[in-house]
Amino acid sequence: MIRAPRFPGLESVELYLKLENLQWTGSFKLRGALNCIAHLPDDRLRRGVVAASAGNHAQGVAYAGRAKGIPVTIVMARTASPLKVAATRSLGANVILEGSNYDEAKEFALALARREDRAFIPAFDDPMVIAGQGTVGLEILEALPTTAAIIGGVGGGGLLAGVAVAARALGGPKLRIIGVQPAGVDSLRPALEAGRVVTVAPPRTFADGLATREVGRLPLEILKAARVEGWVVDDMEIARASFLLLEQAKILAEGAGSAPLAGLLNPSGPLPEGPIVAIISGGNLDPFVLDRVLWYGLVAEGRLLRLRTLLRDRPGQLNSFLEVAAREGANVRQIHHEREAPGRGPTEVRVEVELEVEGPEHARRLLDVYRTAGWGVETVPLVADLGTEPPRAEPPSSRK
Repeated sequence: MIRAPRFPGLESVELYLKLENLQWTGSFKLRGALNCIAHLPDDRLRRGVVAASAGNHAQGVAYAGRAKGIPVTIVMARTASPLKVAATRSLGANVILEGSNYDEAKEFALALARREDRAFIPAFDDPMVIAGQGTVGLEILEALPTTAAIIGGVGGGGLLAGVAVAARALGGPKLRIIGVQPAGVDSLRPALEAGRVVTVAPPRTFADGLATREVGRLPLEILKAARVEGWVVDDMEIARASFLLLEQAKILAEGAGSAPLAGLLNPSGPLPEGPIVAIISGGNLDPFVLDRVLWYGLVAEGRLLRLRTLLRDRPGQLNSFLEVAAREGANVRQIHHEREAPGRGPTEVRVEVELEVEGPEHARRLLDVYRTAGWGVETVPLVADLGTEPPRAEPPSSRK
């Protein structure tokens, strides 16, 4: 656990980060899997175990099974991260890709376990798994007994349920416990309000570690009893949090691991007073997703500016346009130069240029310089949300 840097908007907050992304398998899931398998009787162990997972639980079960010397079969959805699939296989597990999401993969895994009379290792809805995850809470309060709040991501709820048990036992009733979910899989808040498990629509989020359609029955009972608060953030906010963790704290976190920081940056309720611990639950981020997260993070921080203009199609016009950006300290990231398009005369070209800038103030200053000099420019929105195409803008007026 480390003291966090002063993230934007949280400069006065005493924030600590519990770095489960540094576990051998890259996430906290190793704890619950080890504890569950350790409590299986020998006759069950010899037959091997089966589990279903989006990726992190898979690696935890595979690692624990290898340590015990037992066969492990993991069922993962066909949409699972290739990085997590490869990592699970590298730990010696037999990986079966089945179903279009976690729920379908779980149904297949349960049927397989019954057919082969093998133990099924749940991802979250199991007392031994929850107890194993709860060691995160024990370690937090051992390291920082004055903790005022613990915030963590919630998928099936096993991690936060285990932490809640430890927190209530050692930290008392005043310690706040906050669960954060992506808006595309908001199942905790309605379940807490209804007092029962609520199943939501198929998840829509890049935080695959939280992409579970419902909180488990046992975790929900614990979370209700512990008076856990439910917060929600969108994928852009999670992407920004991942970016800030990497840039400012030098921590690589996947979407599920970044959700707690996203919640603090965009709180659904009053920020806790006193020391806060955010659980960075995992760091198994696919490199291709990381590339997009970096881009979205730069956009969220106002460090990218996309401009569109019409230029006269003659030598030197593009160079003159780009010289303005160069003089103001902006760097060209990419450029699109389009001659043939409906609605323009044969002497005009449309140019879109994406620039690296220092931040929103630098971008505003650059725009002012362009417009004062008579260039007809307009900004082009860069993103609508993670995973969708940038919106189209109307063509600008040409330079007089």
